[in-house]
Amino acid sequence: MGDRWVVNNVGDFLSRIDKYALKIKANGNAKGFVVIFYDLHCPGCALLDMDLMDYLIQLNQRGIIDIIFMDYPVHRVEKLHAKARVLFKKNPREFLNVLNRIYSNMIEKGELVKDIQEVNDDEAAGELQAVNECKKLAKSVNVPGTPTIMAGRYDRSTGVALFGYDGPDSVMNLIKEVIFEF
Repeated sequence: MGDRWVVNNVGDFLSRIDKYALKIKANGNAKGFVVIFYDLHCPGCALLDMDLMDYLIQLNQRGIIDIIFMDYPVHRVEKLHAKARVLFKKNPREFLNVLNRIYSNMIEKGELVKDIQEVNDDEAAGELQAVNECKKLAKSVNVPGTPTIMAGRYDRSTGVALFGYDGPDSVMNLIKEVIFEF
């Protein structure tokens, strides 16, 4: 089972990440949020994406949660993250498609992505600082590595973070407990 902890003053954290996070806003005013601290070479992130991204997108499209991606490249793939950020800014759906392709190849073929061909190096250079800022902000709430998920409600001052991935139930239960209050 992964480590779990309470993040206090989550509103302050959300305001600090707003400039750097990649946010897929819900239709309407979302009740809560899910922050995904991810690394493009992280096998746990790949499993989480394969198992849960459709579920998270459904919650997002139903107006329940905003999905927030925070770069946390522990495997020293900052340039890849910068390229992914460029994709997101051009088209969030394309970002999700490329993320899925990267993670599918990791799981199904054991391949680690070396480059994101859709973005050139010059475009990505402008996003490297944002990648590094995301890493600093993640450390400010004690994120030890990837994958880490943080869930919370906008009307609360705390959120709950979960480090590690031991299957979809742990993340789905976290979301139910924190956002739906079961």
